[in-house]
Amino acid sequence: MDKRHRRDVIRELVSSKPLSSQSDVVKELAAHGIEADQSTISRDLREMGLVRLPGPDGVHIYGFPGEQAPAVAPGDLERGLREFVTGLEASGNILIVHTAPGNAHALAAVFDRARLDGVAGTVAGDDTIIMVAREKYSAKRLAQKLSLMT
Repeated sequence: MDKRHRRDVIRELVSSKPLSSQSDVVKELAAHGIEADQSTISRDLREMGLVRLPGPDGVHIYGFPGEQAPAVAPGDLERGLREFVTGLEASGNILIVHTAPGNAHALAAVFDRARLDGVAGTVAGDDTIIMVAREKYSAKRLAQKLSLMT
């Protein structure tokens, strides 16, 4: 099988279904009669510029940078708040959202896609999200709003 055809199929697969791991890509290619090992797929994904993006259910899936992020599925925000938030600290128009380690980025992406009223934007680290409230909102008000969602 030639590389160009394999990559065309990968591009089509990534556009049509959520693939969250290299092994998912290998299995889907096999279902299309294309055999490739994990190292080949790893190289293809890297050279094609594919990255893992937050999917609608919180699982990261392969996509191209800059693709429109899917809308937040019903319940994703509430589930993310319940499962991953370990604390909230309000100060002026800044809300610090503490999360379980490794979950801040995915939860911040959910916040961004949810387009919450009063939120100007988020910045995430490994276990902390900085949420900036819009001018007429306070971080304390945002914290209360998020607390009511859990």
